[in-house]
Amino acid sequence: MARIINFIFITSLFFLLSNVTSSIELTSDEDVIFNFIDLDNDDKISSLEINQSMNIVFQLADIDRDGFITKTELIGLKKIIESLK
Repeated sequence: MARIINFIFITSLFFLLSNVTSSIELTSDEDVIFNFIDLDNDDKISSLEINQSMNIVFQLADIDRDGFITKTELIGLKKIIESLK
């Protein structure tokens, strides 16, 4: 179940941050996300990398370290992602 949730989250990130609804190539935003998740830079994303990336994203977003992400913290994460572009 956790893998499915992670997959949905990652897929949602690709679509939310992309301005293009369909294309045969990744947009620059999607490429940034792919490279962030592809921790070993082998141009493939494993389920382990998805889990590790989700942990990194969670740690970045959970500013007050209370184990929860609030809407305010999510806005902060959005600003971090924007700065990576």
